[in-house]
Amino acid sequence: MSKLVIVESPTKAKTLTGILGREYTVRASMGHIRDLPKSGLGVNVDKNFEPKYIVPEKSKKVLNDLKKNLDGAEEIILATDPDREGEAIAWHLYELLKDQKKKKKTVLPEFYRVVFHELTKGAIEEAFKNLGSLDTNLVNAQQARRVLDRLVGYKLSPLLWKKVRYGLSAGRVQSVAVRLIVERERERQAFVPQEYWTIEGEFEALGKRKLIASLAEKDGKKIEIGNEKQAKKIETELKEDSFKIESIKKTERQRKPYAPFKTSTLQQSAANVFGFPAKKTMSAAQKLFEEGHITYHRTDSLNLSPPFVNGAREYISKKFGEKYLPEKGVFYKTNSKNAQEAHEAIRPTNVKNEPGKLKNLKGDELKIYSLIWKRALECQMLSAVYDQTSIGVISEKGYLFKASGSIVKFDGWMAVSKYMNIEEDSESVNELPEFSEGEPVENNQITTEQHFTQPPARYSDATLIKALEEMGIGRPSTYAPTLSTIQARGYVTRDGRYFVPTDFAYVVTDLLMEHFKNIVDYQFTAQMEEQLDDIAAGEKKWVPVVRDFYEPFDKSLTEKEETLKKADFTTLGESDETCPECGRKLVFKLGKYGRFLSCSGYPDCKFAKPLEENIPTDENGEQITDFGKCENCETGVMVLKTGRFGKFLACSNYPKCKTTKPYLEKIGMKCPKCQEGDVVVKKARGRVFYGCSRYPDCDFSSWKKPEENVVEEAAKKPVRKRKAAA
Repeated sequence: MSKLVIVESPTKAKTLTGILGREYTVRASMGHIRDLPKSGLGVNVDKNFEPKYIVPEKSKKVLNDLKKNLDGAEEIILATDPDREGEAIAWHLYELLKDQKKKKKTVLPEFYRVVFHELTKGAIEEAFKNLGSLDTNLVNAQQARRVLDRLVGYKLSPLLWKKVRYGLSAGRVQSVAVRLIVERERERQAFVPQEYWTIEGEFEALGKRKLIASLAEKDGKKIEIGNEKQAKKIETELKEDSFKIESIKKTERQRKPYAPFKTSTLQQSAANVFGFPAKKTMSAAQKLFEEGHITYHRTDSLNLSPPFVNGAREYISKKFGEKYLPEKGVFYKTNSKNAQEAHEAIRPTNVKNEPGKLKNLKGDELKIYSLIWKRALECQMLSAVYDQTSIGVISEKGYLFKASGSIVKFDGWMAVSKYMNIEEDSESVNELPEFSEGEPVENNQITTEQHFTQPPARYSDATLIKALEEMGIGRPSTYAPTLSTIQARGYVTRDGRYFVPTDFAYVVTDLLMEHFKNIVDYQFTAQMEEQLDDIAAGEKKWVPVVRDFYEPFDKSLTEKEETLKKADFTTLGESDETCPECGRKLVFKLGKYGRFLSCSGYPDCKFAKPLEENIPTDENGEQITDFGKCENCETGVMVLKTGRFGKFLACSNYPKCKTTKPYLEKIGMKCPKCQEGDVVVKKARGRVFYGCSRYPDCDFSSWKKPEENVVEEAAKKPVRKRKAAA
């Protein structure tokens, strides 16, 4: 009997072929083989929102190859991923291939669905012993999400094109993510720093035992120092004071290991440790799963299988010793009420496969696997134990200084980090000298320091994913594509690891908040996710859920298309300047490439100019209006222009002369590596970084704005020399 197994990718097919016997033929569908059309709505809103699926041109050859493999196949086993997306792919394959058999008037083969969460011999053999059928509830849940997203995207996006800028898009989850970023940035802009001062004292007892402690209280009350005058007054009093040890408290503190990874926590950890965007993390995890190294990586479950827990305990006992093991295996309770789909947390398929011993793992895959392997071991180990000491130093005048320190009594689960030399879980340890209560100490030095409160931090991949998950917005499979989309659509740029909203993000968020509040409402979006979960569980029908959303949305959309005016959103406010041509006020406008100044009398007066902040200045602060003669035509001068990808230099004789050159935006310092070029601002995929103007002769680059103190460090690295042309 011939059996055809269909998976999504060639890598997965190769791994499965190595496990199954010769009676199985394994082929890949190359992802979704059928989908909504790229152009047009693709949903019949008058016929129960019936999707109009098509086979894209790139998938037709794959489909034809699959049809050829049907000949002689008595069983077709759909082995796509174990989630809604995978179930939908399997359903599309079934719908396309069953019709093919009918056309040939041959016996209809048996279609089966097989689900496994790891590509290992044992898991595959067990799964193929228990072949099942398609889960139509999961298919309907995925279909509902796809239809909802299409309705929002293809109905609302054209409105944004007309009223703001062509190319923008809206989406249920992406618009909420943009709103979060915009609101955080506005918090930062409204933040008023508050000055405060801290005071530290260095105290010494007999035997040169030294202790550094921070001023905490005065006469039993918490002390707050708001300015330099207060700080200096206290400093003067302390210099004339005497001190002794008031209290010594010793306690034992435990630090528990983290739970095993689910999708969101893996993305957060990879962002924190390696600076990986969510998309990069999921790409590496996908390869690891398909190669059989880890369990399925799109999951919100914290469950671990008993066989794995037993194997991990055995490994820990041999590698680290019995003292690191709890009495019983540790099983974690999933804290998400909507946890579903994949039945396990993300873990290695074989705990004995240490990261350093897998020769075929390199680069991103090795880094992600290291995190997963480490976390899966750690969660089965005992807590780390610290001896913590707190010491209070009291003065005659009632000033109380406090110091705390700790030493590791038992490293517990953190032994894995030491073994792997990964500092993800490191904690500063400070052992204090031994003192006695009532013992007098000398004040060696008093140090005062000025500080200012800091605004809330911008969102990074890790913190944005965490915020979305806590709100119940999005699901494991949606975080990475959401973060990629908001960057690709020009809503955010990156400053290092952090998201910064563009002008378009503010304008679109305000438009949606005022006129389509449900689209960006946190609670509404979370409730919609719950309804999709109800569909997946078979508790709700998908068409009524979509209809309840669409009908009021469509009514509102029709009204807003007639009443909203583009100028209401693209005019950002008046400037202090007047138009040199007609004398009317110049206003700040938002155009295709960002902000510019325009005459308020438009369209009667078409005067416009770039913002002065976009025009560079020379050493004397004078604006630079040209950048030398054109090298090609020699009659024109190079002038600064702004295009789709930022600023560039172009010949003033355009369109007769089409010479262009990149514009190098300098930050006012020499390259810290070669000391010849200038440090210039560059962009890569919407993310700002800093590099040398002499690239590729010098390959200096940095995500952070370099300071003068990086010169010595950078100078230690060799400068790559460009080979001369032959």
